[in-house]
Amino acid sequence: MDFGLVSVPVLALTALFGYAVFFDTSAVVFQDIEVPPTVQQLGYSPKVMASRLANEVRVIDQKARTVKDIRDFALPGDESAVNALGDYFKFGEPIKATQQLLGLVHYNFTGDVVKQGDDLKLSIRGSAHDREQPFNTAVVGKDPEKLVHEAAMDIVRFIDPYIVASYAYEAARDGDKNYTAALREVRYCLVNMPRKELHWAYNLHGLILVQQGKLDEAMERYNAALALKPDFVLTVYNIGNLLLEKKQYDLAIAKYKETLKIDAKLVRTPQSYTQWGVALARQGQVDAAIPLFEKAIAVNPMYADAYYRLGMAYKEKGKIKDAQEMIQRAVDRAPDRKDYAADLAPMLTN
Repeated sequence: MDFGLVSVPVLALTALFGYAVFFDTSAVVFQDIEVPPTVQQLGYSPKVMASRLANEVRVIDQKARTVKDIRDFALPGDESAVNALGDYFKFGEPIKATQQLLGLVHYNFTGDVVKQGDDLKLSIRGSAHDREQPFNTAVVGKDPEKLVHEAAMDIVRFIDPYIVASYAYEAARDGDKNYTAALREVRYCLVNMPRKELHWAYNLHGLILVQQGKLDEAMERYNAALALKPDFVLTVYNIGNLLLEKKQYDLAIAKYKETLKIDAKLVRTPQSYTQWGVALARQGQVDAAIPLFEKAIAVNPMYADAYYRLGMAYKEKGKIKDAQEMIQRAVDRAPDRKDYAADLAPMLTN
């Protein structure tokens, strides 16, 4: 069928509209942030400020290191093919309007920056499609980047307070081991999260207590999580780790096996194989542990700890060359893990 050249833009527009509405959507959208000329001179245009804010929210989500991700993000001026075509055909606004109408955008944020004497005040306003209460926050200071970070933390807390709690936990674990902020955020979660999601908060509280050496209290938190969701994979796995810490190896292995049975999405399968192997190795059963480390690698070839544990098992068996190769792979996959590099260094010098 010949539609003619005149119809080509119409066909492209139709395809663009359908793809944009149903596939190229994001649940979190950031609009331009109004900025005074004095701040624009520093390189922060309305689009740049909005993009920085959106990016900081994404970074917080990433650093939280949790499988409970919040959403994808739509950056202002996003250069995707759909947005580019939408701008070319002057069809971007109808696409955004339709996305909003169909509920494909869950959260929408905008705001402004104003001068307050020598300080700047960043105000952010937002809404959620399933909440009556709007979002408002305002932060004051001299450094635009610090303001962006503080506002982004408030935004993430509005979207999902668990992400902020996990972010605080990971920051403390990587840093000074002070879990005061993480505990504060967990308590906020316990008050503000819906009951159907509270098992996440109880599980994280347990992790914090383990880091503080309060194993019995941690077990209480884990049991509270399982009371709400008996098949919660993360908690079953974490109980295994707690029992491993207590040197109750058979009970720990039973929990790892239970995790493997219920872990349909494989979120803790490589970890469970690895920790099962660790439990065996600590009992002197290195030969039995090695196949478990290999299974973990087969499930997730990027899981660094499995390579490290396999390398240490080879080292114990006197296979230094194999050990060096495996630990090097662990270092390659997790360069921030100083313990991996520390164990590898002597092998490279011998």
